[in-house]
Amino acid sequence: MKKILFVLLALFFLIIASYQIIRHQYAPIYHGTVNISGLESEVEVYFDDFGIPHIYAANPTDAYLALGFVHAQDRLFQMEMMRRVGSGTLAELLGEDLLDVDKFFRTLGIPKHAAWSTELWLNEGDSPWKDAANAYIAGVNQFIHEGKLPIEYTLLGTKPREFTIQDVHSIIGYMSFTFAMAMKTDPLITKMHRTLDPAYLEVLSIHTLPEHHVIPNHYPDRNSETNELNIKETLTALLEKLPVPLLEGSNSWVVAPSRTASGEVLFLNDTHIGFAQPSVWYEAHIEYPGFSFYGNHLAGVPFGLVGHTRTHSVGLTMFENDDQDFFEEHLNPTNTNQTIYNEGYAEINSRTEQIPVKGSEPISFKIRESIHGPIMNEVIPEIGRLTSNPVASWWVYILEPTKALEATYKLSHSSSIQEVEEAVKLIHAPGLNVMYGDKSGNIAWWAAAKLPIRPEHVNSKVFLDGRSSRDEPKGWMPFEENPMSINPPSGFVASANNQPDTLANGVFFPGYYYPGDRWDRIAKTISSRTDWNLENIKSLQLEAINENHPINAKSMIDVVDPLLFEGFEAIYGALKSWDGSHDLESIAPTLYYKWLYHTLHGMMVDEIGQEDFENFLRTFLYIRSVPNLIRSTDSPWWDNQGTETIETRTEIIEEALKKSLNELKAQLGSNSSKWHWEKVVILEHPHPLGAKKPLDKIFNVKAPAVKANEESVNKLAFDLNGSGVYHVKSGPAMRIIIDFANVEASESVLPTGQSGNLFSPFYSDQTEMFALGQYRPQLMNESMIRNSSKRKLVLKQINVN
Repeated sequence: MKKILFVLLALFFLIIASYQIIRHQYAPIYHGTVNISGLESEVEVYFDDFGIPHIYAANPTDAYLALGFVHAQDRLFQMEMMRRVGSGTLAELLGEDLLDVDKFFRTLGIPKHAAWSTELWLNEGDSPWKDAANAYIAGVNQFIHEGKLPIEYTLLGTKPREFTIQDVHSIIGYMSFTFAMAMKTDPLITKMHRTLDPAYLEVLSIHTLPEHHVIPNHYPDRNSETNELNIKETLTALLEKLPVPLLEGSNSWVVAPSRTASGEVLFLNDTHIGFAQPSVWYEAHIEYPGFSFYGNHLAGVPFGLVGHTRTHSVGLTMFENDDQDFFEEHLNPTNTNQTIYNEGYAEINSRTEQIPVKGSEPISFKIRESIHGPIMNEVIPEIGRLTSNPVASWWVYILEPTKALEATYKLSHSSSIQEVEEAVKLIHAPGLNVMYGDKSGNIAWWAAAKLPIRPEHVNSKVFLDGRSSRDEPKGWMPFEENPMSINPPSGFVASANNQPDTLANGVFFPGYYYPGDRWDRIAKTISSRTDWNLENIKSLQLEAINENHPINAKSMIDVVDPLLFEGFEAIYGALKSWDGSHDLESIAPTLYYKWLYHTLHGMMVDEIGQEDFENFLRTFLYIRSVPNLIRSTDSPWWDNQGTETIETRTEIIEEALKKSLNELKAQLGSNSSKWHWEKVVILEHPHPLGAKKPLDKIFNVKAPAVKANEESVNKLAFDLNGSGVYHVKSGPAMRIIIDFANVEASESVLPTGQSGNLFSPFYSDQTEMFALGQYRPQLMNESMIRNSSKRKLVLKQINVN
């Protein structure tokens, strides 16, 4: 026994010692001195209790060089993944399993567009944003050459190449694509349009319905000559392979002084993004003479997309506008390198790209482009199965080079609402709702996008006819006619991915908007009082209630025989009295979502098949259409096409209920009072290497159960399915609250932690806080930061003498 005990103790200490050696080799450096080249002066970086760097520099070049260095030491592998997705080079690092993803992004044109944007960037003259971006990239490369590379590179047997401005543009291109809902939706709607009776599509909410909640516009007075503000300072399977998350939605609202306890603006933002480890946003606080900014940064992008100074704050949600159309081309019968166009023919241009593949020879890949854009049949299986004709993607983003770097730099460096609007105008795609509040009491919302003017007859959700110019956009709307609201009389602006109200021409701009359940809860709640502050507003940001679900549930309960609930009285009563909350101890959601799945499955699979049904559940169309689908009594969807009899709504819903109750009984036991929501909800933040077992046990971050839901303000989304287990896929990527009465008291939280380095103490330290709805400070007070920080890193310039 003594020998065994000795061996076990020796083994224990050996493991501890080995871990410490490995940790020392790979962990980030948060204190001490580092010598790097390119600095003009010494830079001090204080890391707070959550690993957020507070950078104090003498000038902007030093500040952004330091940001690049510390950003890389915490997030270099995330930067690697992001740039490789956007440049179509994932297979080079991760192997041939990612080859289809590379082919997709190359065909879509993001690498080509990044090269174009880079060429124009390099030919532009000097500018503050160009100098800052170059300094940031230099800082990243300093770490690549001099720092301790994260362990992922060792496991993959590779080292990173230098970072470039083209990598930055590749990342921006990828993040722009993540908003492109059209690729997931339009092929499915086109198939329904071509194969089903129009009565089927009338039940779906392909376009905005009268009962949906819209964002009201409030256009400002403008100088008639200059248009200046007159305000005084006032594809589903392929995408599942991606090792980086997709942007999916967001909430933001800004409350005017008339509705706050402090008499100052109250600003909130929570961007909804696919959960991953590390999470998307990297927080950093930068100080140099004349500039003080606390921002949320994307990996590899030098300027914070969301952030605040001491005088103004900028946030984002997805506009969800339709900026991508698909044109079905028809080939010249005598020349397959031409398409029929107007009275003649248009050439198909081709190029061949070499895709590097780990462990193999490069793959030659041919990309073809028609007059309308790249042909997508080969890389989007749904298109290839739908038609043999070439289908081209017309996408606003690739039509002109991006100015995202200039825009984001100016958003953080602006000194007035007028300057912020000028920066917003530079964003041509993807469509964003830019939210704004300032110390002067101004609040604003702009829909930032270059909006095409489509012919009146065009339905942008179905494939258009490429044989003529008849379906093509006829021009662009002026920015001043975009949806927006500047200092509205309501005392707040809010956006939650729902439809903006009609434009100046009296029409809704088409898009992939959500029905507005979240927006309605936000608007009603904000309007209910005038004493909002940093503390009492949290209950709204953390709210997990959807008012529509109980109405759906009641409509289903009302048509079934109550005797079907015999033995399940607890769940019957809970569902009948449900208020739409998703508390962990609630039992109503446990039955509602399973019952909803089986009902929709019974309605739709016979018409569109299992594969397209699963695709339907992953589009905006599902969220928007459920109320109509479930509540309509005479819908053709109710009849099962596989039987001779005509099924009724009651029959389908009752059969779905029987199946749901039996499955839940087998899964959770016969006592339905114990079918608690927390028992069927799982949240795990996946790391790119976590897709391979047993690395998931090492790199992935498991979280406590959360109040998973569809379309509550605190949206924690999952894929509807019949298993009865719901893996939360996305949610708030941060939760920010700022009261301009005391900007230094602002708060936020991240889903996991600040660092993506496995050996950092900040790898997952916010996970439980996030799940429990807790917040932590966004520090900006210099004396507090210097006095409380336990970690200080000094960056010194290398003495060339």
